[in-house]
Amino acid sequence: MKHILLLLTLMPLFTFCGQQKDKDDNSTKTESTNQIDTENFSATYYLLRHAEKDRTDPTNQDPALNIDGMMRAKRWASYFEPIKIDEIYITKYVRTKQTISLIAQQKAISPIRYDPNTIYSEEFLKQTNGKTVLIAGHSNTTPQLVNKLIGEEKYKEMDDSDNATLFKVTIDGNDKKVETITVD
Repeated sequence: MKHILLLLTLMPLFTFCGQQKDKDDNSTKTESTNQIDTENFSATYYLLRHAEKDRTDPTNQDPALNIDGMMRAKRWASYFEPIKIDEIYITKYVRTKQTISLIAQQKAISPIRYDPNTIYSEEFLKQTNGKTVLIAGHSNTTPQLVNKLIGEEKYKEMDDSDNATLFKVTIDGNDKKVETITVD
């Protein structure tokens, strides 16, 4: 009985020590993996801005697509029909959801919601390694993410009337390429 009481008394101490050690191990791993091993990294990212939105109510922060936007969403679906897509990312706004909804149905993929300010991370890169990814964003966030993926400040904010530009970022190890494609 004394041994059991002694074990119960010391158990929290051992548990705490083990947790502290694990925490230290994890922080060491985080420090050593802040930069992804690009030699073994490959992915293709298609980044587009949402289709044309309804601008009839300037106070509406989350407008749906207008008729032109719906037609563009159909054209995006036709464009992506022959392309294998593994994951689709959308923002919280209805216009990004509507822009890729036909593609998501076509590919039988449930879109993943993302925050444009925090999407680019080591975790995102690990999660998308070896995949082909479609990301629907906005005029300011789409070029910003392209720049982060290629590691240079090359692309400026998109013109507010540009809903036809597609960025195709291909990463194969340290080789990073960007194609800009117009889909009218």
